[in-house]
Amino acid sequence: MRSRLLSVATGSSPLENILQLSSAAVIIFEHSFYIFDKQRYLHGQKGFDPSVRVALEQYMASPHAVAVRESVGAAICAYQEAMKTAIYTHQRGLPAWTAKLRFKRSQEKKAKAELIETLFEITLNHRLPRL
Repeated sequence: MRSRLLSVATGSSPLENILQLSSAAVIIFEHSFYIFDKQRYLHGQKGFDPSVRVALEQYMASPHAVAVRESVGAAICAYQEAMKTAIYTHQRGLPAWTAKLRFKRSQEKKAKAELIETLFEITLNHRLPRL
């Protein structure tokens, strides 16, 4: 099961791998709770696979796995580009290096917030269907 989950991450950077895995894990765990809850109501039937394993198999077989991987990759590229292209401006009354540092920090916070928001949207938009 571990190797199946690790095969989900095919990013070029450690950050991309981590974000792909965490998005996939949230989707898989959310669906496994649904499966577990559904199995609780099926009295008397035995031989169920663990709900996480079933959810992982369903995720890997779905088109969502590829869509999440591509969407997270695009979000990481946008984030890295935003971090590279921060434009520094001089703020009146402050030394230039202080103004640059403040601007850079605000740009980094904005880029991180946009990345997190994008990851939430990706995860919510690629949930597995309820059967």
